[in-house]
Amino acid sequence: MNKNMSDSAVTHFLEDVTDQISYKPLRPSIHQELESHIKDRSEEYESQGLSHADAERQALRGMGDAISIGTELNEAHKILKSPGLAFITALLLLSGFALSCFFRWTPEQMLNSYLHYIPGGILLVFTVLKGYPFLIRYRKILASFICLLYLAQIAVFLLSHFSRSRFGVASTSYFATLLLIPVITVLLYCSRHNRKKFLTAALGCAGAWLLLMYTSGPYHISDTAAAIFLLSILGTVCFMIHRRVLSGKKKYLYSGTLAFLVLLGSPLFLTTSGREKTEAFLSPQSAIRTTWDDTYNGILIQELLSRTPLTRGLLLSPEEMMDYGTGAWYFASRDPRHINIVAIYTDKQQQDFQDKVDAIKKQGGKPRYIHYQADDVTLWDILPQHYHNNYLIAACIFLFGWLPGLALIGTICLFYWILFSYIRRIHGNLASSLAFCCGQCLLWQGVFYLLGNFGYQYAIFPNLPLISEGRLSILLNMLLLGLVFSAYRYDHVIEEPVNYRPITSE
Repeated sequence: MNKNMSDSAVTHFLEDVTDQISYKPLRPSIHQELESHIKDRSEEYESQGLSHADAERQALRGMGDAISIGTELNEAHKILKSPGLAFITALLLLSGFALSCFFRWTPEQMLNSYLHYIPGGILLVFTVLKGYPFLIRYRKILASFICLLYLAQIAVFLLSHFSRSRFGVASTSYFATLLLIPVITVLLYCSRHNRKKFLTAALGCAGAWLLLMYTSGPYHISDTAAAIFLLSILGTVCFMIHRRVLSGKKKYLYSGTLAFLVLLGSPLFLTTSGREKTEAFLSPQSAIRTTWDDTYNGILIQELLSRTPLTRGLLLSPEEMMDYGTGAWYFASRDPRHINIVAIYTDKQQQDFQDKVDAIKKQGGKPRYIHYQADDVTLWDILPQHYHNNYLIAACIFLFGWLPGLALIGTICLFYWILFSYIRRIHGNLASSLAFCCGQCLLWQGVFYLLGNFGYQYAIFPNLPLISEGRLSILLNMLLLGLVFSAYRYDHVIEEPVNYRPITSE
């Protein structure tokens, strides 16, 4: 076709078609595809004896109306909107913001509750608008960068272990571990046709993981993050097998995936600390030693929930609250050495208090020091120390009754149902796999958080996506949710890289 004919009928036709395409980066590829098709049709007519001009007119006549074609193409290749997911996301973000302001634990906590949503919201919007195209374009660079970031995290682990100082390890290890989930999903997708390289990389990563998990000290990878990581990867790989993103016989793929994940998860059950955490999770009462234990907090939460009415908040007398606040309700008949002590600061009382503390410690007791008495005790005093973050659902039930608490739980469940309903609509193999892995990561955080609010805490608390603050964690969850939005948004307009071979069927 004559490329110098800028004002030809073909040029006008192609411009009329592409002007209807709302996503402008897609216009060149549509223009090129249609131009190639018209050229082929023209050459076919010329071979039948028509002149070039007549062949071109005949080809355009066969194409149909340019506006109609452009409108149909735009409908098939438009940016998708997700109003339902956007609405429930905004509702939960506002709920989390309101709850963090309401549970003003300290002035610093109050300030933090306002600030941590600002960068999180900005990151969410940026990821929705640019995340999936950016990932497609720079996937290799991003994967390399995040792997280097994780290696730096391991160096921080080791430095913390040998120096016996914590360099923000609790939060950054959680963040770094969960960030690997979408990275591994993209790498798995990109290497799915080169099985030798994939198996070599998988075995190498598995060896490094097991070495770190079996030799790490208490400041290394969080067991909660590890459990969420493994469950999310398992769910994502099974999803990719179900969608035939990974080719092969399904029974072998499923069994191989399960065996591989059991191997990676073995440290959570075979190491001493892993067994202790599992036992404390399944049977918290058997693991209680003092009022400092998370298992004691779980049993206390269960006790208070059992006394909360259906339609109004928990009402306790000052004596009952002191009983719960000191732990006497549990330890009076078991081990009185662990009952908390009221700290009073007059000179004589301070000396008597210190003598009592020393005597209890010599006997093996480990009480807390409390700074309230029966005449000024409140519900806030008797709840676990981090109720403002770790027990938001339980605290809402205590304050307002079971029905409002169940309404909050129902809203959270509705969020996950809507989230996965949108993920299910994504057709692209890479987009759907990435969105599903991010959705799994968000889901398992919610599951572990909810279990902890009913007294079954596994290892450390995760954050509840969109509601429970956590600085780095809320940034992580905004990034994960933004990738789901973005993968759905660009599902019809972003093509997979051209060097990806099509999946072969069984």
